[in-house]
Amino acid sequence: MTPSGDPTLKPGLDPASVTPGTLGFLATLFVVVLVILLIRDMTKRIRRVRYTAEVDQARARREAGAADPGGAADGGAAGDDRRGGAQGPDDAGRPMPGGKHGPDNR
Repeated sequence: MTPSGDPTLKPGLDPASVTPGTLGFLATLFVVVLVILLIRDMTKRIRRVRYTAEVDQARARREAGAADPGGAADGGAAGDDRRGGAQGPDDAGRPMPGGKHGPDNR
């Protein structure tokens, strides 16, 4: 049996019984709203964990600098140890902008 190009229903089927209707729309809307709320909550939690890790690293650097009397413990901001075009990783282990092949390497 080949499908016909006619978009009619089989005889005996009511168009209201083959559509999702209001209940289907409400169920889909509920799932969409729930997913949006879950994504926002997850983003907030990830951001909180990242900021907590950055604060812990800064605290550890300050304590290490205070324990080393000959070191450069100036109590400054987290990025004070980067001078000029330093190409090493930043505090979170990410590479610095530019890098080996970046625009600063001329």
